[in-house]
Amino acid sequence: MRNWLLFKYIFFFLSTNMPKLTIETGDDNEILRSVSDTIKPAELKQYRALAESMIKHIKNPDNGGVGLAAPQVGVNKRLIVVSLMKDYEDENYRVIAMINPDIIEHSEEKVKWEEGCLSVPGETGDVLRWSWIKVSFIDPEGRKYAMKLDSLAARIIQHEIDHLDGILFTDKATNIEFKA
Repeated sequence: MRNWLLFKYIFFFLSTNMPKLTIETGDDNEILRSVSDTIKPAELKQYRALAESMIKHIKNPDNGGVGLAAPQVGVNKRLIVVSLMKDYEDENYRVIAMINPDIIEHSEEKVKWEEGCLSVPGETGDVLRWSWIKVSFIDPEGRKYAMKLDSLAARIIQHEIDHLDGILFTDKATNIEFKA
C-alpha cells in the first residue's frame, strides 16, 4: 500500500510539474525571429525539465515532428531536441537534447530536400543544406560531445539550429507549397 501511494505521488508530481508545450507559430512571431541566448553552465539544471518535455513531445507520434528548438516552445535559449535518424524509414533512432549546439565542420556539398516545420504548419519547401556536419554540444547533464552526422540527422540539426538564430525554413526554401 505504501509503495502504491508513493508511486501515485511521484506520478502526480511529475505530471503536474512537467511543462506543457505550446508550439509558437507564424512567420512574424517575435520569439521565433529572435536570436537565442547561450545556456550558461550554472543554468543547465533549470533547463533539464524543458529538455525532457521536448524529447517526450518529439517521441509522441501524434505531434508529427522530428526535431524541436526551445524558441518553438517560447524559450529563447540555445536548446534543441533532435531525432538522429538516417531517413524517415529508420525505426531505430535516438532522440537527444543538445545544449548550445555549434556546427564546427561541414561538407562542401549541399543537398536539396523538402522540409516542413511545426512552427509553420501547412507549408513545405525545398531547402539546400550541407550533406554532413560535425556538431559540438553539451547534454543536459553538462557533458561535452562532438558528433559527425549525415543524411536526415544532419538536416534536422541544421534546421533546429536555424531556429536558435531566428531563421525559419521558409527563409531559405524554394518551391514553397501550402497544404491544407
